[in-house]
Amino acid sequence: MTVKILHFSDSHLDVPASKFGPRRFERKQDFLQTFDAVVDYALEKQPDIVLHTGDLFNSINPRNPARAHVMTAFRKLHTQGIRIFIISGNHDVPRARQAGISPLVEYANAGFITLFEDWEKVGSETIDINGLDVEISGISYDPTIPASSTVDPLSQVSIPGKGDINILLVHYNVEGFRGTFPTSPTIRLKSLPKKLTYLAVGHIHEHQKQSVENTTICVPGSTEHVSFAEEKHQKGFVWFEANAEGVQKVDFVPVKTRPMRTISVTIPTDADINSLLVKEIYKLRNPQLILRFLLKGVMTIKSAERYRRSEVIRQGIAQCFSVEIVDNLEYISPELTIPASELALKPPITEYRDYLAAAIKQEKDSVRKARLQKALEQGIALLEEKGGW
Repeated sequence: MTVKILHFSDSHLDVPASKFGPRRFERKQDFLQTFDAVVDYALEKQPDIVLHTGDLFNSINPRNPARAHVMTAFRKLHTQGIRIFIISGNHDVPRARQAGISPLVEYANAGFITLFEDWEKVGSETIDINGLDVEISGISYDPTIPASSTVDPLSQVSIPGKGDINILLVHYNVEGFRGTFPTSPTIRLKSLPKKLTYLAVGHIHEHQKQSVENTTICVPGSTEHVSFAEEKHQKGFVWFEANAEGVQKVDFVPVKTRPMRTISVTIPTDADINSLLVKEIYKLRNPQLILRFLLKGVMTIKSAERYRRSEVIRQGIAQCFSVEIVDNLEYISPELTIPASELALKPPITEYRDYLAAAIKQEKDSVRKARLQKALEQGIALLEEKGGW
C-alpha cells in the first residue's frame, strides 16, 4: 500500500494587483481560481494528506473575502477526512513575535489544518495511514535571519525520523535549484535530516525536483504567475505516492492560468511608436492575455511628438486583459549633446541598484556602508518579487 499526498505551495492569495486598475479584482480572482482548482482535485482524487509549504496568502493581513474563501475550502477537505498540514512562508509570517500572528492560525483553531507555526524549532505529528506511520514535520520561514545570510536554516534542525514515511515542510531556497531568491537563506543538501523521505519545499516559484540518496526534494512552484519573471513557467501542484521503501511516484499536475506574454519591440529612429504597438496588440488580441511591451531603441523629438502612451494602453485593454509598457528607450534631442546613457529610462531594479551602488562606493563610514549594502540587497529582493525588472 502507498500513501497518497497532494503538495502545493505559494498560492499568494489576495495579491495587491493595483497595477491592473479596475481589473484588479479579476486578477485577485485568478489566484483564488487556481487555489480552487487544487482543492477540487483533492476532493475528487481523495489524497490521504494535503501539504502546503507557505505563502498561502500574500501578506499577514489578507482581506476578509480571501480569508472566508479559504475557510470554506479547508472545511470541505476536512469534512472528507483529508488531513491538511501547512507552514507559513515569508509573505504570511509575522516579522516579529510582537507583530501579531499568522492568518493561518484561525484555520488551525477551527480544527481544519495542522499548522507548524514555529520558525525556531520543528513541529511534528505522526499519523497512521494504511498501516504505515507517516511522520509530518514542518518549520515556518524565519524572518529574523538577516538578508544574504549564509546561515543554513536546517543546519541545527532535526526531525524525529521515526515514521515509515518521514516528510518535512520548509519555505527556503535549496542548493542547486533554479529560481531562488538571492537574499533568502539557502538549505544545503548536506544538511538534509537523516531518514527523510520527502522534503516539501515552498518559496521557489518554478516546479522542479531532485533526489539525494533516499530523499526526494520537490518544489511544486506557485499556483499562479506572480510576476512576469514567471511567464514561461507552467503552474500547478504535485501528487506523490510513498511507502516504507520511499517515494514511488511524483506527478506534476498543471492548472489553467491566465496567459502572460512579453514582446520586445525595437523602435526605429523617428518611428510612429503608437502604430507599432497597436499593430502588435491587434496581432495578439486575447481578452485573457496579460501583455507587456519592452521598448528598446531610440526616442527622437519626432517620435515623441506622436507618442501617446495612454492611447496605447486604452487600445490594449480593449483587446487584452491588461497592457504594460516598460520603456528602455534612449531619448535623443538634436538641441542637446547629452550622453544617451544619462537620459535612458531604466527599469526600477536597475535604477535602484545603480543609485545605491554609487552611494556605497562614495561612503567612507564602514557602519553606514554596511547599512547601505543591506538596503541594496533587501531592496533588490523585494523588487525581484514584485517584478520590477
